[in-house]
Amino acid sequence: MVCSICRQGGHQASNCNSEILQQRVARIKAYWLGENMPEGWSDVMIKNWAATERIGLPFWRRIWKMLDHEIHVRGWWRIPHAERQQNPVFTFLRPHPQSPNGFKERIRNYVRPAQLPVAPPRPQPRHQQPRHLGAPQQPPEFNLEREMRFLHRQIEEAMLFHRQRMNRGFQQQQANRKKVGLVMDTTDSDDYFVDPSCPICMEDITPQTVLAFGCKHTLCGNCTVQAIQKTNVGCPVCRAPIEQVRFKPNTAPETFNKVSEHLSFS
Repeated sequence: MVCSICRQGGHQASNCNSEILQQRVARIKAYWLGENMPEGWSDVMIKNWAATERIGLPFWRRIWKMLDHEIHVRGWWRIPHAERQQNPVFTFLRPHPQSPNGFKERIRNYVRPAQLPVAPPRPQPRHQQPRHLGAPQQPPEFNLEREMRFLHRQIEEAMLFHRQRMNRGFQQQQANRKKVGLVMDTTDSDDYFVDPSCPICMEDITPQTVLAFGCKHTLCGNCTVQAIQKTNVGCPVCRAPIEQVRFKPNTAPETFNKVSEHLSFS
């Protein structure tokens, strides 16, 4: 990709910013606005140069596009459209010519006005505009009673939300307690005391600290609680559903209390 303006690679004429382009823009801009005329140049010389300059249409379009940017820089876009159509400063640029001869003709016939357009002031931001003329508005008076009512209403709403959340948690806890029953066996029942140590934590268990599931597998009190809290997993030994926790009359109170709050008697 080679630019048709500067003959350099890597860009097109539509976005060229080469030095040769900047020189030509500076000349035409000085002629157009009567400002910062290049040293040794005059209006007549720029007209003669434009008439004899042999550059193509992409070159002229790029020059005009860069000159067009001056309207935005100077804020002239805020001038009403009807006024711009009657001012030679704007008609020099718009509409853009469609041929190299059209650009040259625009330069040759241009007559610069004695005074350049003046942009109207920027509109004031809406939040800074006064709502009406007259005395400035006073801030609303602080109403203690109204603020107290508002605060009281917020506290009541927060307490209601907290009660509803606590009730939902209690109902969920009650529902979970009904999933597993607590069953007492006789003292001489020994068909489920099959292992002297807990298969989970490997701690020693005794007839006073052992608990069993309906599948007859035994655990200590702590591991039994962890297992029944995960009823979707089942027995940690055989994966059978946990529907019962069995104990004996001689089970230690500490062991019984660990699981009784999580279960219901059956």
